[in-house]
Amino acid sequence: MNNEQFAAKNVLPWHISWLTVVFAILTIGTFIAISGPDVRYANPMGTVLPTSVGGPMMDVSVSNAGTVSGGPSRGMMDTKTYYPYPYQNPDVPVTDTREFLKIYYNASLYTRDVPSLTRRVETTVRGYSGRIDQESVSPKYGSVSFSVPQSRYDAFRTELEGLVGSRFLSVNISSQNLLAQKVSIEEQQKQADTTLADYKTTRQKIVSAHTSAVQSLQAKIDADARQLTALRAEPSTPQLLIQIQTLSDEWTSLKQQLVRENASYATQLTNADANIKYAQDWQKAVQTQDKTLLDNVATVTGTVSVEWISLWDTVLLYLPDYWIPTIFALLTALSYLRDRRRTTVRLV
Repeated sequence: MNNEQFAAKNVLPWHISWLTVVFAILTIGTFIAISGPDVRYANPMGTVLPTSVGGPMMDVSVSNAGTVSGGPSRGMMDTKTYYPYPYQNPDVPVTDTREFLKIYYNASLYTRDVPSLTRRVETTVRGYSGRIDQESVSPKYGSVSFSVPQSRYDAFRTELEGLVGSRFLSVNISSQNLLAQKVSIEEQQKQADTTLADYKTTRQKIVSAHTSAVQSLQAKIDADARQLTALRAEPSTPQLLIQIQTLSDEWTSLKQQLVRENASYATQLTNADANIKYAQDWQKAVQTQDKTLLDNVATVTGTVSVEWISLWDTVLLYLPDYWIPTIFALLTALSYLRDRRRTTVRLV
């Protein structure tokens, strides 16, 4: 028997080790897990969607919204857009470049210790003169609704987002320019001021007209009274009696006119004062609306959710897409090649 026949007779079968089998199973399992329909991969932290600035406050098509996304594949980021005021005035000129931005901040933090991180969020809010509006916490989920002054918003956001790594953070920020409502309030303010001025002018005219009418009537009454006194002092004759009666009737009529003038004046003055009171109340209401709007703009509101993250999701943050099954596939191939080298033909 020659060497080639002897070698062929003594070739050993390939042996696949358990390590190779395990790597192969892990490759298939992780591939199936990652390919599942419920698995979504987050964008790297710092991705900012395009924003739209300007336009009417109430028009949903011009909301100034910026979104920063990141975090685990199963993130529960709230993507609602907030529109807190009714659509009022679509005709704000583009030359009016003022901005009254109302900011809404929403973030999701992912951690292995939800209660502890939720307490740190609450401490951060209060540390920046903020207010806790609502909170809830459980072993796997926490939520904090808050309000903070806009003047401290940037510093608050920096500290809050530093509580976890960028991979464990998902942020959604929307802002709304309330310029249209501000313009509407300013127009109402002008109307209220003009109306109040008109009512005051009307009242002054009523007072002036009444004063003139009273002076005129009183002068006639006084003149008739003096003339009656003079006539009654003269010797009585039929013609004189007729003249006295006529003059007395006129004097009585003038006094009745004066009474009616005073009554009409009182009614007109009451109405005028009521109109002025209405205009003043309107003016105060508009001023209150303006203060409310400015206070609203000066307050940033939002919600921070704290979610428990599994070890598997943590791994997916560092090895997104198909990196994990690819690594296991490479390990499987290397282990298989090692098995082949170890079971190469051995000659006795």
